[in-house]
Amino acid sequence: MKQPSGGNIRTWGSRYVFLCGSVLALLGLSLLYGEAHPYSFLTLTNLPGIVCRVIFDAFLAVSAVALIFKLMHWKDYSRTFWKQPGVVKASCTAFLPVACGCVLTLIDRGLLRLIYTIRLCAQLESNPKTFGSSMIYMSLKGKDMLFTGIWTTVRIALLGTGIAFVLAIFMVFLRIQTPDKRDNDAVKALKWLASHFASFYVFVIRGTPMMVQALIFYYFGFNLFKKTNMTVTEINHVWSFFISGLCTVSLNSTAYLTEVLRGGILAVDRGQTEAARSLGMTNWQTMLKVVFPQAVKNSIPAIGNEFIINIKDSSVLSVIGVMDLMYATKSISGIYFRSLEIYCVAAILYLILTWLSSRLLQYLGKKLDTPVKGIPSSN
Repeated sequence: MKQPSGGNIRTWGSRYVFLCGSVLALLGLSLLYGEAHPYSFLTLTNLPGIVCRVIFDAFLAVSAVALIFKLMHWKDYSRTFWKQPGVVKASCTAFLPVACGCVLTLIDRGLLRLIYTIRLCAQLESNPKTFGSSMIYMSLKGKDMLFTGIWTTVRIALLGTGIAFVLAIFMVFLRIQTPDKRDNDAVKALKWLASHFASFYVFVIRGTPMMVQALIFYYFGFNLFKKTNMTVTEINHVWSFFISGLCTVSLNSTAYLTEVLRGGILAVDRGQTEAARSLGMTNWQTMLKVVFPQAVKNSIPAIGNEFIINIKDSSVLSVIGVMDLMYATKSISGIYFRSLEIYCVAAILYLILTWLSSRLLQYLGKKLDTPVKGIPSSN
């Protein structure tokens, strides 16, 4: 049903009120006829369930009549009875009980059923055969490992991004070095080496997978400490899986953040550099006090995206034994010999972590007056 004016959400909802209401009614009926549970307050044998069913059926019947009438009067439907303001208002009003009934059905057949299943799985002694119950059972039994994995994943992503940002500041200064005519030969050579070293580092790190880097860094450090005649136990205390994984994430993110910061520096208007130099500032003063603060602010969205990427990419660190979320998932899968269920749980947990991180970054972006929405990945 389309009202005469506007193209806003209210008009859109009025136009498709029968379509949207029918979808909700069909969803409610499908859930209502599903299997009940002891916590259910909506069944087909008590008053609330009967009321919901009558509301759904009545709305579907009226929607069917409206659809048939529209097909019969396709060209002049806007001038028929169904387009009268009173009918439009009545259809929008009738949509509200349908939506409320669908919400109640979702609570009854969704939320309360989930609570019942969780309590039931907590009392079971063996892994159930149904998919959903098995997911809940394995999550409850392995919650300690999952919590440890989540905490490790968040720590590695947060610390790795922070360390990478500090290293990227140093690398980007090397990356932007260009020989000047006023420099002597030694300074020119140092600037050339610094710029090419940073470029080569970025090229190598961005051109190899993080999983391969994790294996190389871990075994390189292990073999290095082994030459000091340290035992395996002593080496694991000094060069632990966590430290090795943190170094991998930090060094990997450094390459990407270097390019992010370099892009932020190049995005600063050149006139500001010229103005700072005209005021008597040196090249380093101009960079530190004028250009670089603006470049960092412009790069905040991409830096935040790198943090989100590290939450997901840290899953590859399980190959060297880091007790992250992926390693915990593999361990639970090996205990119960069921893989698909627990991997779906891991996917949900990663999705929650990335969603919460995105919300936090958007909040920080608003505080810093830096748009975050729609920023492409730095990876």
